[in-house]
Amino acid sequence: MAQAREIKGRIANIKDIKQITKAMNAIAMAKVTRLKNKIDDARAYQEVVDSKLDLLLKNELQGDREEEEALSPLLLDGNGDKTGLVVFNSDRGLSGNYSIDLNRSARDFIRSRENEIKLFAGGEKAYRFFRKWDQMASSWVDFYQEPDFSKAEAMGKELLEEFLEGEIRELWVIYMQFYSDLKQELKVEKLLPLAPTEEGESAEPEKEEDSSSEARSEEYIFEPEKEEIVANFLQEWFMEKVFWVVLNTKASEHAIRRKAMRDATDNANELIDDLTMTYNKARQQQITREIADIIGGAEALREEA
Repeated sequence: MAQAREIKGRIANIKDIKQITKAMNAIAMAKVTRLKNKIDDARAYQEVVDSKLDLLLKNELQGDREEEEALSPLLLDGNGDKTGLVVFNSDRGLSGNYSIDLNRSARDFIRSRENEIKLFAGGEKAYRFFRKWDQMASSWVDFYQEPDFSKAEAMGKELLEEFLEGEIRELWVIYMQFYSDLKQELKVEKLLPLAPTEEGESAEPEKEEDSSSEARSEEYIFEPEKEEIVANFLQEWFMEKVFWVVLNTKASEHAIRRKAMRDATDNANELIDDLTMTYNKARQQQITREIADIIGGAEALREEA
């Protein structure tokens, strides 16, 4: 009977765990839905500013200003010798290999570089992984749990200041790109200095309007000065890009956590079914033994009589 009680206790424990994973699955699903709406709202603007930035870099900078002074310091390598690296990770666990993959990618990036790295860790998981590393410079823990533009802007200003003051030569980011609930992709991207995208990386809307864009590129009239407009635009683009990265990071985190909690709930159901069957067998064997003992006792009494 002790074995049956032990199995029954394990079933009760697993049912409690199942309730937790089921609730976490529901919470993650709600957060993913909310962040997907934010990404959808930001996508149109992000695509437009990306296309305008690429048009500016290709037609203005590579053309008639090739040998002139750059319109903005963001278009040139920084004065520092270090490479800046930002790892956008999570503050919470229970999200599969999400945190591990991001930290490993950052570790491999640091080890593959000959020059010194200045590391900025986003999220507690990145901070705990790199806190004893010499490359660690700054961190944001529990800062963008609920992503909004003001928080992304604060991070962007800190990174921009590092670049403009000559602390770093270039800036890279590692994050998880969100495509759908079932597809997320780890990205390693160079943000600064700015450069036009490769031909194969252009978005489809750009390809459709490529000829018309080239035709219109000479029709822009800048007022006030071109340098002032471009400088403001590039800084705003950088802030928006940081916000876009944070949105994708958190959406991917919750999507992966949702899948992990759903799998955990399914596994709990399977364990409960298996243990219930084992419990029934143990209980059946116990009842059979008790019946056999009763029959044996009755037979012994009958023989004595």
